[in-house]
Amino acid sequence: MEIAPLIHSRTFYCDFSQNFAVRPNDLNVQWAMNKILPAMRDVDILNGVRCMFATDGKLCIAGVACNFRYFVENYLSADERAEAANYLHDERGREVKIFLGYAFKGSGVPDVSDSKLWQMFKQNLAPKWNNQTVETVTAPYESCKTKSVGGKKSPVATINGIALYETDGRDDKSLFDSFLAERKNFCSNVDAIKIAESGEFDVIAATRTVINRLQQAEAQKKTQPSATRQEQPNQTSRQPFQGNRTQSPRPNSKSEEKSSLLIPIVAAAAVIAVIIYLIAS
Repeated sequence: MEIAPLIHSRTFYCDFSQNFAVRPNDLNVQWAMNKILPAMRDVDILNGVRCMFATDGKLCIAGVACNFRYFVENYLSADERAEAANYLHDERGREVKIFLGYAFKGSGVPDVSDSKLWQMFKQNLAPKWNNQTVETVTAPYESCKTKSVGGKKSPVATINGIALYETDGRDDKSLFDSFLAERKNFCSNVDAIKIAESGEFDVIAATRTVINRLQQAEAQKKTQPSATRQEQPNQTSRQPFQGNRTQSPRPNSKSEEKSSLLIPIVAAAAVIAVIIYLIAS
């Protein structure tokens, strides 16, 4: 098993790089961004962190999306918190939002602790923190131990092929490990419907509110086809009437029929009269 740091974050002076702040050189950048950006949605107001895993069939990415202060205060030791204190804000005093993770190759589940994630930040991004130009650090792979994971519970629902679990309100790390082992794209702590509807994940752990909204939307879809079928007979019954309006009117009475017969008789009599006149002259 080999892993390399993968970090998407602003620094003290510079905004987010569309090429990542830290990454391995063989990363498919656009694919990785498509997975990471939904996971980072509104993390500045998120209660907890979002664990995310994704694979393109060749390379896997995994990590946490969060407010960096929350990660530091809740997952690091006292000494590590003291070290990280200088990286919680940018030059305007805004709290730093971050995806802090890694790319990896090989089978199994990487044994990456929260302290290891901090070391990746400290070694790769911290030295560039005060640079005033956007820069991407290319990080090498290194060997990593693997770990075993336990079983998982059944989903509360499956909608449009997405397995839904109810989030525990923190980070759902046991689910994260389970679906990383199965190589299924996963995002936890989903509290926004747009993340669920992004189509980027096979499995999500979401709030009860998000699950309810997805179930309601699915129920409405199932009722729409029957409603359409009920409307179709009415549309068909109206069509003959609409077609009749474009047709020429037909005779409505016997007098109209007689009038139509007199016209050729009168015309024939006129022709005969002309012929007799010509002979007589």
